[in-house]
Amino acid sequence: MKLLKYSGLVLAAAAYTGVVPGKGPAIEVKDLTPKFMTFYRAANAEHASPDRRFQLWKEDYDFAAVPPTAEGDRLARAMPDKAWPNYPPVITRIEKGAAAIEPSPQGELARVVDLLRPGKPIHLRLIVFVGGFENNTFTVGENGRATVAIPVEEDAHDLGPAMAEEFTHAVRIEIGADAGGWVRTVGETALDLGLALRVTQHLYPDRSTASFLEIASESGWLAKAKANRSAVLRDVRTAVASDRSEDVMRFTMGKGPSGLDREAYYAGWVVVGYWLQHGMTFAQIARIPEGEAPTMVRTAIDSMLTEQ
Repeated sequence: MKLLKYSGLVLAAAAYTGVVPGKGPAIEVKDLTPKFMTFYRAANAEHASPDRRFQLWKEDYDFAAVPPTAEGDRLARAMPDKAWPNYPPVITRIEKGAAAIEPSPQGELARVVDLLRPGKPIHLRLIVFVGGFENNTFTVGENGRATVAIPVEEDAHDLGPAMAEEFTHAVRIEIGADAGGWVRTVGETALDLGLALRVTQHLYPDRSTASFLEIASESGWLAKAKANRSAVLRDVRTAVASDRSEDVMRFTMGKGPSGLDREAYYAGWVVVGYWLQHGMTFAQIARIPEGEAPTMVRTAIDSMLTEQ
């Protein structure tokens, strides 16, 4: 997911340290867990009230995986309070910082690169941060460079698939198919999400589809999406060319017109699956420019609705 709100965080290469060694794609690492621990220890030492705790969070940490919108501001304010009781059981893992990320980020990136075949060296930036247990890894692009952010507090069981998804987004940014910004069409959003999910399915064939499609959704989301497949596809088709922030928000984090949340995820999953079934490769889909995504997604949806 491409969501980012940060303050005081420089994404320049000089801000990153600890290049992961080895052959193949390179990863530069920025570890934000020490900043989080400064906040956490100060809040505990003061027995801080929720308002004071948020003030310390802003002063010492101020990093949340939320969209750069008014709704994102609201989510960021609520996150420390909601997550606070859940930190003690995982604080040892948080203290380990980047060393706690398993499986190897470079190994996961190499598997994605082998599948997408970018045809150029890939050199990513990785931020290790502490979130609010939202299972919200994310990727952003800046001047053709990709930055992937991984929350260290999450169960290691889920981090492999999460990295596969985000590294798929990152490779598309690195090859110039996607700019990696929040402002993008609903069609490009669906394509990018759908490809990342299908790559994850390919690399983790032992995992159930629901295990990575239903992250951050209510249980039973996939069954509900399948039951409303045509309606969801029509919803996304109608908005496919829109790049309004409120539409991107509605189809990725809110409820779409059919009442299903995260409709772009399901529509992208179905569309990319359709392309794969009709002979396109992962590498070919990865190279679809974001400017062509709305037309291609619309055409695929029209074909699927006609074939029903």
